[in-house]
Amino acid sequence: MEEISLSRKERERIFRRKEIMDAAVKFFAEKGFGSTTLEEIAGTAEFGKGTLYNYFQGKEEIYKAIIDDVIENDEEIIKRADLDSKSFGEFVEKYTRDLFDYCLKNKYSVLLFVREIARFDRNYSNLNHQELIQKYSKIKEIFAKRIENGIKSKEIKKFNAQKLVVLYDHMIFPYIHHLIVCPEPGMKTDEEINFILSVLFEGIKSK
Repeated sequence: MEEISLSRKERERIFRRKEIMDAAVKFFAEKGFGSTTLEEIAGTAEFGKGTLYNYFQGKEEIYKAIIDDVIENDEEIIKRADLDSKSFGEFVEKYTRDLFDYCLKNKYSVLLFVREIARFDRNYSNLNHQELIQKYSKIKEIFAKRIENGIKSKEIKKFNAQKLVVLYDHMIFPYIHHLIVCPEPGMKTDEEINFILSVLFEGIKSK
């Protein structure tokens, strides 16, 4: 990836915005968008309420920035998996492991993203859902291309690439959502990932 040189002021602004987003995300996830106040966010971020407006126009923009950040990180993860893998199997394993790791480290952000992408909570009506889908489509395009290449190389059976991408998303994110909301005692991340990959590549039917 091309490195971008930022000034100290720009770096500080990014850092402050991230502090505010980190302060807001737990409130949004636990209380919902409508019940969260700027006063709560400002207090947790240890800023004055007025200071928040130096970085965001309001809580709507903070919420949108959190969702966008998840998509940007997901896109970076899949691009890295695409570059660092040769076979389709290597690609899916790396993407799944890195995505799983990111999601568990950013639980509240991922909860918001899953709710928003699935349109579970429409209290926040200012987010353009079509714009969200369009941003997320870049990730799907990379995955679909790898599926098509996997079919050409005869690594996987011939299926509709777009349908397989949708199936993967609707299996991975709801399952991760479940693990976040209903954590199992003694859960081992590697075991969960291996379980997912085993179902993906080997199925559940006894040979």
